[in-house]
Amino acid sequence: MFGYVTVARNQLTEEEYEVFSSYYCGLCRSIGKRASQAARIGLSYDITFLALVLSSVCSDDVRLNEGRCIAHPKRKRSFVADDMSCEYAAEMGVVLEYLKLVDDWRDERSIKALFGRVLLYCGYAAVRRRRTETVGFIKGQLDILSALEKANCRNIDETADAFAKILEKLFVPDYIEDEKWKRILSWFGYNLGRWIYIMDAFNDLEADMKSGVYNPLICAGYTAAADCAEAIEPSLTMTLGNIASAFELMEFKNNKTIIGKMVYISLKEKQKSVLSGEWTKRGRVNA
Repeated sequence: MFGYVTVARNQLTEEEYEVFSSYYCGLCRSIGKRASQAARIGLSYDITFLALVLSSVCSDDVRLNEGRCIAHPKRKRSFVADDMSCEYAAEMGVVLEYLKLVDDWRDERSIKALFGRVLLYCGYAAVRRRRTETVGFIKGQLDILSALEKANCRNIDETADAFAKILEKLFVPDYIEDEKWKRILSWFGYNLGRWIYIMDAFNDLEADMKSGVYNPLICAGYTAAADCAEAIEPSLTMTLGNIASAFELMEFKNNKTIIGKMVYISLKEKQKSVLSGEWTKRGRVNA
């Protein structure tokens, strides 16, 4: 999706990393099964995190299989199989990636986005038929966000809210019926979405100043990355605190330690590296 939700590899034990990898591989297989083989290009850690959290809250017994694939033909790898949260996250990942490509083509006339959009369309269409209400909601929120961008909205809280509501929705799939869990997961997803949106706006600041593409931080008057980082850091840190508060309210059936390390360590480290200019969408830029 965006690349801001990552795993602090050095903080996980070998066993914990194998568990995370099994969700990543299971998600990849689920995308191929639920959408299309081409749609696997939308696989990301962000969506793996969605699958991991929902599965760890909802599934008493996670089944692991072993197998080879095109990406790893030499050695069998463990993967999560027949897990409803993985299948759900796989579908949502395809939808988000496709709609992002549509947006990139509309705004930037990116040939790469156009090509990717063509590749993902069949998978997206298959998911849309099964998840009509959810896909409609996501598109509706993106339309709201697009309207705010066209109006050159200067309030990043307003634009971040439009995006955050998408993740708020995604973290409450229709198979979760308990109202308490809906409230906790929606708050977790909302704050994660808000954090991702503001991080992405900051990460794009300098490129958007050069290209003239809308950025709420530019509209708010920020022209220097250092000044902007200092201004938005308290808001981002507060949002991370809200994510952590929701995490503490969750009752996990498994994988609590892995998710906790991602919430308390990985997200914090990513925020620090982005605000310092050490990491961009193209990777690390400083030694």
